[in-house]
Amino acid sequence: MSEGGDPRTLPFRYDRSDFVALAKLGRPRVVAWLFIVAWSLFAIAALLIAICLIAGSSRVAVFIPILLALLAAYLLLHRCGAHISAWAIDRVARRDDLMREQVMTVADDCFRAESTRGMTEVRWPAIPRIHAEEPRLFVYSTRRQAFIIPRRAFESDADFDVFVEAVKEHWARSHRL
Repeated sequence: MSEGGDPRTLPFRYDRSDFVALAKLGRPRVVAWLFIVAWSLFAIAALLIAICLIAGSSRVAVFIPILLALLAAYLLLHRCGAHISAWAIDRVARRDDLMREQVMTVADDCFRAESTRGMTEVRWPAIPRIHAEEPRLFVYSTRRQAFIIPRRAFESDADFDVFVEAVKEHWARSHRL
């Protein structure tokens, strides 16, 4: 907590796990459906190849390596997709010198992020959404960019919970219908 009573974090730095969590949140919902469709297509292709092989046709054998290569690529994307996105986010953050120690503050009129690079204030009505997912809070400054506030940036779990509740309260106050 700050001297003025506004909830704030201790100085902290982002790490790769923060970017992985952000990348997972940023995945479009359609991706899950695409993976279901892909599994269905793999199953159908495998069934058709098996039927042809049982029927005595060896001409479909050329498609087995192709199907296996596509399956391997699919599994790699499914398993590592968020990590690939996190790597890209991390790379941009390092290139733009955003990996500095930061302090986030919940003020009455804005959400504030401070580092040695400068200070950013985003007024509550300009914040499109917030998302709390253990062990982090995401405060979006645009539809795709977010401030990530990890639980480790606080002295105690209670301080993190107070910070999250303050963000939710200020955001809800400025986004009433």
